[in-house]
Amino acid sequence: MASDGFLTISAALTTAALARIVAQPDIAAENDSDAGTRNLLPQPWCRSLAVELRERLLHAQVLHADNAAVQCTLFRKSSATNWKVALHQDLSIPVAQRLEHAQLQAWSNKEGGHFVQPPAALLERLVAVRVHMDPCGPGDGPLRVVPGSHRHGKLDAAHAAALRERHGEVECTAQPGDLLIMRPLLLHASSKATSPSGRRRVLHFLFGPHDPGFGLRWSTAI
Repeated sequence: MASDGFLTISAALTTAALARIVAQPDIAAENDSDAGTRNLLPQPWCRSLAVELRERLLHAQVLHADNAAVQCTLFRKSSATNWKVALHQDLSIPVAQRLEHAQLQAWSNKEGGHFVQPPAALLERLVAVRVHMDPCGPGDGPLRVVPGSHRHGKLDAAHAAALRERHGEVECTAQPGDLLIMRPLLLHASSKATSPSGRRRVLHFLFGPHDPGFGLRWSTAI
């Protein structure tokens, strides 16, 4: 992952484990009235899954012993809620409270929580783990990533476009139970589903160091 900034682990979750996850009310809801939620980690089932993922990925040497789960976001896409996201990096993190610091920028409030953009030095220490709960083929609006783009720090639009032109994109299709692991600074995008096979639900976990530095505290850390 150090070179490309992403990797896939196929069939990481058993059928039984996956069934327990998709039975949870937030996941099972079929109205798909929105694109998801950022606040799943406080729920007991999600905390348990975060612990399981952490232990597995520690063993696989993807995470460090100091890493904790600090957020879990549900993304859902279907013919009813069909959205796209332009090429970007994930720059904001969830923190317990707002504070003044010269290196902290772009404070915001989302779903009642504080978010901030920290320096690249912290973002480079973060790992995102995406748990696929449904088949995600080329027509389902899968994530597209620009290999190696995480090694260039925070990028402006011109630099991001140049890296995509130079390195191209990789389409990250997946099957239920697959994990897509990526660096948040990796350039990524997602198109609308063109021929959805059903729903595309993904749990997006964020792992980071227990102490993020800069006087910050995570809003939740498991």
